[in-house]
Amino acid sequence: MKHFYAIIFMSIFALSCTKEDDKEGNIPEEEIDLTACFTVSTDTIALGETLQLTNCSENAVIFSYDFGNNEISNQESPSVTYQQGGSYTITLVVYDDQKHSKTFTKTIFVETPVESYYRFPEIPLGYNGIPIEMGIDPVNGNIFYLEKTEDLVNLTMSKFYYKEIGMDLIPTSNFIADQQFNTENAYVNFLGNGNKNIHFSRTLPELYGSQEITLNNNWALTSTLSSATKYLYGYLKEDVNYIFYGTQKDNGTYKAVIEKRNANGDAFDVQFKTVGSNNAVLTDMIKTTNGYIAFGATFNKNNTLPFISNYSPILVFFDTNLAVTKTVVLSNSVLGTHITEANLLNGSYHLIQLSNGNLATYGNGELNVMDSDGNQLKTHYFNVDNKIQAMISLGDTFVISTGDGYLRKFDPTGTEIKKLQYKGTFIPEILEINNRLFFVAGYRTTDTILTIGELAVIKIFYGAVDKDLNLVHLETIFN
Repeated sequence: MKHFYAIIFMSIFALSCTKEDDKEGNIPEEEIDLTACFTVSTDTIALGETLQLTNCSENAVIFSYDFGNNEISNQESPSVTYQQGGSYTITLVVYDDQKHSKTFTKTIFVETPVESYYRFPEIPLGYNGIPIEMGIDPVNGNIFYLEKTEDLVNLTMSKFYYKEIGMDLIPTSNFIADQQFNTENAYVNFLGNGNKNIHFSRTLPELYGSQEITLNNNWALTSTLSSATKYLYGYLKEDVNYIFYGTQKDNGTYKAVIEKRNANGDAFDVQFKTVGSNNAVLTDMIKTTNGYIAFGATFNKNNTLPFISNYSPILVFFDTNLAVTKTVVLSNSVLGTHITEANLLNGSYHLIQLSNGNLATYGNGELNVMDSDGNQLKTHYFNVDNKIQAMISLGDTFVISTGDGYLRKFDPTGTEIKKLQYKGTFIPEILEINNRLFFVAGYRTTDTILTIGELAVIKIFYGAVDKDLNLVHLETIFN
Protein backbone atom coordinates (compact mmCIF):
# COMPACT_ATOMS: atom_id res chain seq x y z
CA MET A 1 0.00 0.00 0.00
CA LYS A 2 2.84 2.39 0.79
CA HIS A 3 4.14 1.58 -2.67
CA PHE A 4 0.84 2.68 -4.27
CA TYR A 5 0.72 6.02 -2.43
CA ALA A 6 4.30 6.73 -3.43
CA ILE A 7 3.45 6.27 -7.14
CA ILE A 8 0.42 8.60 -6.87
CA PHE A 9 2.52 11.25 -5.13
CA MET A 10 5.23 11.14 -7.82
CA SER A 11 2.64 11.39 -10.62
CA ILE A 12 1.03 14.47 -9.05
CA PHE A 13 4.48 16.02 -8.57
CA ALA A 14 5.42 15.40 -12.23
CA LEU A 15 2.12 16.91 -13.45
CA SER A 16 2.64 19.99 -11.34
CA CYS A 17 6.11 20.43 -12.86
CA THR A 18 4.83 20.32 -16.47
CA LYS A 19 2.12 22.91 -15.86
CA GLU A 20 3.89 25.23 -13.49
CA ASP A 21 2.03 28.48 -12.87
CA ASP A 22 3.51 31.69 -14.26
CA LYS A 23 4.30 34.61 -11.95
CA GLU A 24 0.70 35.81 -12.07
CA GLY A 25 -0.67 32.40 -11.24
CA ASN A 26 -1.92 31.64 -14.79
CA ILE A 27 -1.34 28.29 -16.37
CA PRO A 28 0.20 28.76 -19.93
CA GLU A 29 -1.38 27.21 -23.00
CA GLU A 30 0.21 24.13 -24.51
CA GLU A 31 3.05 25.11 -26.94
CA ILE A 32 2.11 24.79 -30.63
CA ASP A 33 4.50 23.43 -33.31
CA LEU A 34 5.54 26.43 -35.48
CA THR A 35 7.13 26.10 -38.95
CA ALA A 36 8.27 28.72 -41.47
CA CYS A 37 7.87 27.96 -45.17
CA PHE A 38 7.19 29.60 -48.53
CA THR A 39 7.39 28.56 -52.18
CA VAL A 40 8.20 30.68 -55.23
CA SER A 41 6.67 30.64 -58.69
CA THR A 42 10.14 30.09 -60.18
CA ASP A 43 13.76 30.06 -59.01
CA THR A 44 14.89 32.24 -61.93
CA ILE A 45 13.12 35.33 -63.24
CA ALA A 46 13.90 38.03 -65.76
CA LEU A 47 14.69 41.56 -64.67
CA GLY A 48 11.39 43.39 -64.12
CA GLU A 49 9.36 40.17 -63.91
CA THR A 50 7.11 39.68 -60.87
CA LEU A 51 8.00 36.86 -58.48
CA GLN A 52 5.06 35.40 -56.54
CA LEU A 53 5.67 33.93 -53.06
CA THR A 54 3.16 31.51 -51.54
CA ASN A 55 3.11 30.94 -47.78
CA CYS A 56 3.19 27.33 -46.56
CA SER A 57 4.04 28.04 -42.90
CA GLU A 58 2.10 26.32 -40.11
CA ASN A 59 0.62 27.93 -37.00
CA ALA A 60 2.03 31.36 -37.90
CA VAL A 61 0.11 34.59 -37.29
CA ILE A 62 2.77 37.19 -38.18
CA PHE A 63 4.90 37.18 -41.34
CA SER A 64 8.01 39.23 -42.06
CA TYR A 65 9.70 38.91 -45.47
CA ASP A 66 13.08 40.41 -46.39
CA PHE A 67 13.55 40.18 -50.17
CA GLY A 68 17.30 40.83 -50.08
CA ASN A 69 17.00 44.11 -51.97
CA ASN A 70 16.24 46.40 -49.00
CA GLU A 71 12.50 45.76 -49.41
CA ILE A 72 10.31 44.03 -46.81
CA SER A 73 6.71 42.86 -46.57
CA ASN A 74 4.33 41.69 -43.82
CA GLN A 75 1.86 40.10 -46.23
CA GLU A 76 1.24 36.39 -45.93
CA SER A 77 1.94 35.63 -49.63
CA PRO A 78 3.52 38.71 -51.19
CA SER A 79 5.03 39.38 -54.63
CA VAL A 80 8.21 41.25 -55.50
CA THR A 81 9.82 42.80 -58.60
CA TYR A 82 13.59 43.26 -58.73
CA GLN A 83 15.22 46.22 -60.46
CA GLN A 84 18.73 44.75 -60.68
CA GLY A 85 20.01 41.37 -61.78
CA GLY A 86 21.85 38.90 -59.59
CA SER A 87 21.27 36.38 -56.79
CA TYR A 88 18.94 37.31 -53.92
CA THR A 89 18.29 35.47 -50.66
CA ILE A 90 14.70 35.87 -49.46
CA THR A 91 14.26 35.48 -45.69
CA LEU A 92 10.93 34.80 -43.96
CA VAL A 93 10.53 35.12 -40.18
CA VAL A 94 7.18 33.94 -38.77
CA TYR A 95 5.71 34.27 -35.26
CA ASP A 96 2.95 32.41 -33.48
CA ASP A 97 0.53 33.95 -30.96
CA GLN A 98 3.00 33.23 -28.17
CA LYS A 99 5.70 35.29 -29.94
CA HIS A 100 7.81 32.24 -30.78
CA SER A 101 9.65 32.62 -34.12
CA LYS A 102 10.99 30.45 -36.92
CA THR A 103 13.05 31.40 -40.01
CA PHE A 104 13.13 30.10 -43.60
CA THR A 105 15.33 31.25 -46.53
CA LYS A 106 15.43 30.62 -50.28
CA THR A 107 17.77 32.00 -52.97
CA ILE A 108 16.50 33.09 -56.38
CA PHE A 109 18.29 34.47 -59.44
CA VAL A 110 17.27 37.53 -61.45
CA GLU A 111 18.51 37.44 -65.04
CA THR A 112 19.67 40.71 -66.54
CA PRO A 113 18.89 41.13 -70.27
CA VAL A 114 22.10 40.33 -72.07
CA GLU A 115 21.72 43.47 -74.14
CA SER A 116 22.51 45.61 -71.09
CA TYR A 117 26.05 44.18 -71.10
CA TYR A 118 26.72 44.92 -74.77
CA ARG A 119 27.85 47.86 -76.87
CA PHE A 120 26.21 48.29 -80.27
CA PRO A 121 28.30 50.21 -82.84
CA GLU A 122 26.36 52.25 -85.35
CA ILE A 123 25.56 50.53 -88.66
CA PRO A 124 23.37 52.38 -91.23
CA LEU A 125 19.79 51.28 -91.81
CA GLY A 126 19.46 48.67 -94.51
CA TYR A 127 23.04 47.44 -94.14
CA ASN A 128 24.44 44.16 -92.89
CA GLY A 129 27.51 44.36 -90.68
CA ILE A 130 29.24 40.98 -90.42
CA PRO A 131 32.42 40.44 -88.35
CA ILE A 132 34.77 38.05 -90.15
CA GLU A 133 37.99 38.40 -88.11
CA MET A 134 39.23 39.87 -84.82
CA GLY A 135 42.56 40.23 -83.07
CA ILE A 136 45.04 42.53 -81.31
CA ASP A 137 47.16 45.06 -83.22
CA PRO A 138 50.73 44.17 -82.13
CA VAL A 139 51.89 47.76 -82.64
CA ASN A 140 49.41 49.76 -80.53
CA GLY A 141 47.75 46.93 -78.57
CA ASN A 142 44.22 47.90 -79.65
CA ILE A 143 41.48 45.43 -80.51
CA PHE A 144 40.68 45.28 -84.23
CA TYR A 145 38.11 43.47 -86.30
CA LEU A 146 37.32 43.14 -89.99
CA GLU A 147 33.76 43.93 -90.98
CA LYS A 148 31.99 42.95 -94.18
CA THR A 149 29.33 45.56 -95.02
CA GLU A 150 26.45 44.68 -97.35
CA ASP A 151 23.98 47.23 -98.74
CA LEU A 152 20.65 45.38 -98.84
CA VAL A 153 18.63 48.33 -100.19
CA ASN A 154 20.65 49.69 -103.10
CA LEU A 155 22.46 46.36 -103.62
CA THR A 156 25.84 48.01 -104.19
CA MET A 157 29.06 46.00 -103.98
CA SER A 158 29.88 44.67 -100.52
CA LYS A 159 32.93 46.20 -98.84
CA PHE A 160 35.51 45.32 -96.20
CA TYR A 161 36.49 47.69 -93.38
CA TYR A 162 39.20 47.54 -90.73
CA LYS A 163 37.70 48.62 -87.39
CA GLU A 164 39.80 49.42 -84.31
CA ILE A 165 38.51 49.73 -80.72
CA GLY A 166 40.15 51.73 -77.96
CA MET A 167 39.27 51.90 -74.27
CA ASP A 168 36.25 54.08 -75.10
CA LEU A 169 34.84 51.17 -77.19
CA ILE A 170 34.14 53.57 -80.06
CA PRO A 171 35.45 52.08 -83.32
CA THR A 172 37.56 53.87 -85.90
CA SER A 173 37.07 52.70 -89.47
CA ASN A 174 39.23 52.36 -92.59
CA PHE A 175 38.10 51.04 -95.96
CA ILE A 176 40.10 48.04 -97.16
CA ALA A 177 38.63 46.65 -100.37
CA ASP A 178 35.53 45.64 -102.30
CA GLN A 179 34.41 42.05 -101.89
CA GLN A 180 35.12 39.62 -104.72
CA PHE A 181 32.68 36.71 -104.87
CA ASN A 182 31.91 35.13 -101.45
CA THR A 183 33.90 35.72 -98.25
CA GLU A 184 33.22 34.38 -94.75
CA ASN A 185 36.74 34.53 -93.33
CA ALA A 186 39.79 36.80 -93.34
CA TYR A 187 42.94 37.51 -91.35
CA VAL A 188 45.63 40.18 -91.03
CA ASN A 189 49.39 39.68 -91.08
CA PHE A 190 51.17 42.66 -89.51
CA LEU A 191 54.46 42.79 -91.42
CA GLY A 192 57.83 43.82 -90.07
CA ASN A 193 57.91 46.90 -92.32
CA GLY A 194 54.66 48.23 -90.84
CA ASN A 195 52.41 47.13 -93.69
CA LYS A 196 49.20 45.16 -93.21
CA ASN A 197 48.85 42.06 -95.39
CA ILE A 198 45.18 41.02 -95.42
CA HIS A 199 43.82 37.74 -96.81
CA PHE A 200 40.17 37.02 -97.71
CA SER A 201 38.51 33.80 -98.80
CA ARG A 202 37.12 34.16 -102.35
CA THR A 203 34.74 31.43 -103.47
CA LEU A 204 31.84 30.40 -105.65
CA PRO A 205 30.20 26.97 -105.59
CA GLU A 206 32.87 25.74 -108.03
CA LEU A 207 35.62 28.38 -107.41
CA TYR A 208 38.11 27.87 -104.58
CA GLY A 209 40.43 30.87 -104.29
CA SER A 210 41.43 33.96 -102.33
CA GLN A 211 42.04 37.70 -102.40
CA GLU A 212 45.16 39.20 -100.85
CA ILE A 213 45.93 42.91 -100.43
CA THR A 214 48.68 44.87 -98.73
CA LEU A 215 48.25 48.36 -97.24
CA ASN A 216 50.89 50.71 -95.88
CA ASN A 217 50.76 52.78 -92.68
CA ASN A 218 48.61 55.40 -94.44
CA TRP A 219 46.12 52.79 -95.65
CA ALA A 220 47.30 53.19 -99.22
CA LEU A 221 47.15 50.07 -101.37
CA THR A 222 50.62 48.75 -102.22
CA SER A 223 49.72 45.40 -103.79
CA THR A 224 46.78 43.16 -104.57
CA LEU A 225 46.47 39.56 -105.70
CA SER A 226 43.38 37.54 -106.60
CA SER A 227 43.68 33.81 -107.13
CA ALA A 228 41.19 31.23 -108.37
CA THR A 229 43.42 28.31 -107.42
CA LYS A 230 45.00 29.14 -104.06
CA TYR A 231 43.89 29.98 -100.54
CA LEU A 232 46.19 30.32 -97.54
CA TYR A 233 44.04 29.94 -94.39
CA GLY A 234 46.50 31.44 -91.90
CA TYR A 235 50.06 31.60 -90.68
CA LEU A 236 52.44 30.96 -87.79
CA LYS A 237 55.19 33.44 -86.96
CA GLU A 238 58.61 31.88 -86.56
CA ASP A 239 61.47 34.24 -85.74
CA VAL A 240 61.25 36.98 -88.39
CA ASN A 241 59.60 34.73 -90.98
CA TYR A 242 56.07 33.37 -91.44
CA ILE A 243 54.78 29.86 -92.16
CA PHE A 244 51.54 30.04 -94.18
CA TYR A 245 49.32 26.99 -94.70
CA GLY A 246 46.38 26.24 -96.99
CA THR A 247 45.69 24.74 -100.39
CA GLN A 248 46.94 25.38 -103.91
CA LYS A 249 46.10 23.80 -107.24
CA ASP A 250 49.00 21.89 -108.78
CA ASN A 251 48.66 19.83 -111.98
CA GLY A 252 44.87 19.88 -111.69
CA THR A 253 44.72 18.86 -108.01
CA TYR A 254 44.33 21.02 -104.91
CA LYS A 255 47.19 20.08 -102.62
CA ALA A 256 47.98 20.86 -99.01
CA VAL A 257 50.61 23.59 -99.14
CA ILE A 258 53.14 25.24 -96.84
CA GLU A 259 54.45 28.63 -97.96
CA LYS A 260 57.28 30.40 -96.13
CA ARG A 261 57.51 34.18 -96.31
CA ASN A 262 60.03 36.68 -94.99
CA ALA A 263 59.39 39.65 -92.68
CA ASN A 264 58.21 41.80 -95.62
CA GLY A 265 55.74 39.16 -96.79
CA ASP A 266 57.72 37.86 -99.77
CA ALA A 267 57.43 34.11 -100.40
CA PHE A 268 60.74 32.23 -100.60
CA ASP A 269 59.72 28.57 -100.19
CA VAL A 270 56.60 26.69 -101.33
CA GLN A 271 56.14 23.05 -100.25
CA PHE A 272 53.33 20.83 -101.53
CA LYS A 273 52.42 18.08 -99.07
CA THR A 274 51.10 14.67 -100.03
CA VAL A 275 48.12 14.06 -97.78
CA GLY A 276 45.93 11.14 -98.79
CA SER A 277 45.07 10.40 -102.42
CA ASN A 278 42.53 13.19 -102.95
CA ASN A 279 42.59 16.97 -102.98
CA ALA A 280 43.68 18.34 -99.62
CA VAL A 281 43.76 21.51 -97.53
CA LEU A 282 45.34 22.68 -94.26
CA THR A 283 42.90 25.01 -92.47
CA ASP A 284 44.68 25.66 -89.14
CA MET A 285 48.06 24.84 -87.65
CA ILE A 286 49.80 24.91 -84.26
CA LYS A 287 53.38 24.45 -83.12
CA THR A 288 54.08 21.68 -80.58
CA THR A 289 57.11 20.61 -78.56
CA ASN A 290 58.24 18.18 -81.26
CA GLY A 291 56.98 19.76 -84.47
CA TYR A 292 53.66 20.95 -85.83
CA ILE A 293 50.08 19.70 -86.13
CA ALA A 294 47.62 20.89 -88.79
CA PHE A 295 43.85 20.55 -89.04
CA GLY A 296 42.60 20.06 -92.58
CA ALA A 297 40.66 17.81 -94.90
CA THR A 298 40.78 15.69 -98.01
CA PHE A 299 38.03 15.86 -100.64
CA ASN A 300 37.10 15.29 -104.25
CA LYS A 301 36.92 18.43 -106.44
CA ASN A 302 34.43 17.94 -109.26
CA ASN A 303 33.53 19.96 -112.37
CA THR A 304 29.80 19.28 -111.94
CA LEU A 305 27.46 19.04 -108.95
CA PRO A 306 28.40 18.29 -106.28
CA PHE A 307 31.52 20.41 -106.76
CA ILE A 308 32.94 19.02 -103.48
CA SER A 309 32.36 15.42 -102.36
CA ASN A 310 33.83 12.84 -99.97
CA TYR A 311 34.95 15.57 -97.58
CA SER A 312 36.95 14.06 -94.70
CA PRO A 313 38.53 16.09 -91.84
CA ILE A 314 42.10 15.11 -90.95
CA LEU A 315 44.98 15.86 -88.60
CA VAL A 316 48.45 16.11 -90.14
CA PHE A 317 51.53 15.73 -87.91
CA PHE A 318 54.84 17.34 -88.96
CA ASP A 319 58.34 17.17 -87.56
CA THR A 320 60.38 20.32 -86.83
CA ASN A 321 61.42 20.49 -90.52
CA LEU A 322 57.76 20.43 -91.67
CA ALA A 323 58.02 16.89 -93.05
CA VAL A 324 54.77 14.94 -92.71
CA THR A 325 55.12 12.15 -90.15
CA LYS A 326 51.52 11.00 -89.78
CA THR A 327 48.02 11.68 -91.07
CA VAL A 328 44.95 10.82 -88.99
CA VAL A 329 41.48 10.68 -90.53
CA LEU A 330 38.73 11.89 -88.19
CA SER A 331 36.48 9.01 -89.12
CA ASN A 332 33.61 9.95 -86.80
CA SER A 333 32.93 13.09 -88.84
CA VAL A 334 29.46 13.63 -90.30
CA LEU A 335 30.64 16.26 -92.81
CA GLY A 336 31.21 13.87 -95.72
CA THR A 337 27.78 14.51 -97.21
CA HIS A 338 27.34 18.06 -95.91
CA ILE A 339 30.23 19.75 -97.75
CA THR A 340 29.13 19.92 -101.39
CA GLU A 341 30.67 23.16 -102.74
CA ALA A 342 33.64 25.49 -102.26
CA ASN A 343 31.45 28.15 -100.58
CA LEU A 344 31.33 25.81 -97.59
CA LEU A 345 35.12 25.93 -97.26
CA ASN A 346 35.48 29.71 -96.84
CA GLY A 347 34.72 30.05 -93.11
CA SER A 348 36.59 29.81 -89.80
CA TYR A 349 38.60 26.74 -88.74
CA HIS A 350 40.27 26.14 -85.38
CA LEU A 351 42.81 23.75 -83.84
CA ILE A 352 43.91 23.94 -80.18
CA GLN A 353 45.92 21.80 -77.77
CA LEU A 354 44.87 21.64 -74.12
CA SER A 355 47.14 21.48 -71.09
CA ASN A 356 46.74 17.69 -70.82
CA GLY A 357 47.85 17.26 -74.45
CA ASN A 358 44.40 16.60 -75.90
CA LEU A 359 43.57 18.21 -79.25
CA ALA A 360 40.33 19.86 -80.36
CA THR A 361 39.25 20.95 -83.85
CA TYR A 362 36.26 23.04 -84.87
CA GLY A 363 34.97 23.90 -88.32
CA ASN A 364 31.79 23.70 -90.39
CA GLY A 365 29.81 23.25 -87.18
CA GLU A 366 31.67 20.10 -86.13
CA LEU A 367 33.73 19.80 -82.94
CA ASN A 368 36.19 16.91 -82.55
CA VAL A 369 38.22 16.14 -79.42
CA MET A 370 41.21 13.78 -79.64
CA ASP A 371 44.10 12.65 -77.49
CA SER A 372 47.60 13.86 -78.33
CA ASP A 373 48.02 11.09 -80.95
CA GLY A 374 44.79 11.99 -82.74
CA ASN A 375 42.62 9.18 -81.37
CA GLN A 376 39.07 10.51 -81.26
CA LEU A 377 37.39 10.91 -77.87
CA LYS A 378 34.22 12.79 -78.73
CA THR A 379 32.44 14.45 -81.67
CA HIS A 380 29.67 17.07 -81.60
CA TYR A 381 27.86 18.37 -84.68
CA PHE A 382 26.04 21.69 -84.33
CA ASN A 383 25.32 23.12 -87.79
CA VAL A 384 27.14 23.57 -91.07
CA ASP A 385 25.11 26.61 -92.18
CA ASN A 386 26.96 29.13 -90.03
CA LYS A 387 30.67 29.09 -90.83
CA ILE A 388 31.82 32.13 -88.76
CA GLN A 389 32.38 30.63 -85.31
CA ALA A 390 35.06 30.95 -82.63
CA MET A 391 37.13 28.67 -80.38
CA ILE A 392 39.55 29.49 -77.57
CA SER A 393 41.64 27.32 -75.25
CA LEU A 394 41.59 28.12 -71.52
CA GLY A 395 44.28 25.57 -70.69
CA ASP A 396 42.36 22.64 -69.22
CA THR A 397 39.02 23.69 -70.76
CA PHE A 398 37.88 25.45 -73.93
CA VAL A 399 35.02 27.57 -75.24
CA ILE A 400 33.31 27.67 -78.64
CA SER A 401 30.48 29.67 -80.16
CA THR A 402 27.68 27.93 -82.05
CA GLY A 403 25.24 29.15 -84.67
CA ASP A 404 22.22 28.61 -82.41
CA GLY A 405 23.29 31.57 -80.25
CA TYR A 406 25.29 29.88 -77.49
CA LEU A 407 28.74 30.08 -75.99
CA ARG A 408 29.64 26.57 -74.81
CA LYS A 409 32.37 25.45 -72.41
CA PHE A 410 33.89 21.95 -72.52
CA ASP A 411 36.24 19.92 -70.35
CA PRO A 412 39.35 18.23 -71.87
CA THR A 413 37.37 15.13 -72.88
CA GLY A 414 34.86 17.13 -74.91
CA THR A 415 32.04 17.00 -72.37
CA GLU A 416 29.99 20.20 -72.28
CA ILE A 417 30.04 21.67 -68.77
CA LYS A 418 28.31 25.03 -69.25
CA LYS A 419 26.60 27.16 -71.87
CA LEU A 420 25.33 30.73 -72.19
CA GLN A 421 22.69 31.95 -74.62
CA TYR A 422 24.39 35.18 -75.60
CA LYS A 423 21.87 36.21 -78.32
CA GLY A 424 24.38 36.42 -81.18
CA THR A 425 24.88 34.34 -84.31
CA PHE A 426 28.39 35.06 -85.65
CA ILE A 427 31.68 35.22 -83.72
CA PRO A 428 34.95 34.90 -85.71
CA GLU A 429 37.32 34.90 -82.70
CA ILE A 430 37.33 35.15 -78.89
CA LEU A 431 40.12 37.11 -77.20
CA GLU A 432 41.31 36.61 -73.63
CA ILE A 433 41.99 40.05 -72.14
CA ASN A 434 42.67 40.58 -68.43
CA ASN A 435 41.14 37.21 -67.55
CA ARG A 436 37.99 38.07 -69.50
CA LEU A 437 36.77 36.69 -72.84
CA PHE A 438 35.97 39.48 -75.30
CA PHE A 439 34.09 39.00 -78.57
CA VAL A 440 32.65 40.93 -81.50
CA ALA A 441 29.44 39.21 -82.59
CA GLY A 442 26.91 39.49 -85.38
CA TYR A 443 23.23 39.09 -84.58
CA ARG A 444 20.01 38.92 -86.59
CA THR A 445 17.45 41.70 -86.28
CA THR A 446 15.28 43.91 -88.53
CA ASP A 447 15.48 47.46 -89.86
CA THR A 448 12.39 49.46 -90.77
CA ILE A 449 12.92 50.91 -94.25
CA LEU A 450 10.40 53.49 -95.49
CA THR A 451 10.15 52.09 -99.02
CA ILE A 452 10.44 48.43 -98.05
CA GLY A 453 9.09 47.91 -94.55
CA GLU A 454 10.72 45.39 -92.22
CA LEU A 455 14.06 44.20 -93.61
CA ALA A 456 16.00 41.30 -92.08
CA VAL A 457 19.56 42.43 -91.35
CA ILE A 458 22.70 41.47 -89.42
CA LYS A 459 24.20 43.96 -86.97
CA ILE A 460 27.18 43.88 -84.57
CA PHE A 461 27.67 44.08 -80.82
CA TYR A 462 30.66 43.87 -78.47
CA GLY A 463 30.45 41.63 -75.40
CA ALA A 464 32.52 39.95 -72.69
CA VAL A 465 32.19 37.04 -70.26
CA ASP A 466 34.34 35.59 -67.51
CA LYS A 467 35.84 32.13 -67.92
CA ASP A 468 32.72 30.54 -66.40
CA LEU A 469 30.59 32.19 -69.13
CA ASN A 470 29.01 34.79 -66.86
CA LEU A 471 28.39 38.06 -68.67
CA VAL A 472 30.54 40.94 -67.43
CA HIS A 473 30.52 44.63 -68.20
CA LEU A 474 32.81 45.60 -71.06
CA GLU A 475 34.73 48.13 -68.99
CA THR A 476 36.20 45.28 -66.92
CA ILE A 477 38.32 44.00 -69.81
CA PHE A 478 40.51 47.10 -69.49
CA ASN A 479 40.91 46.88 -65.68
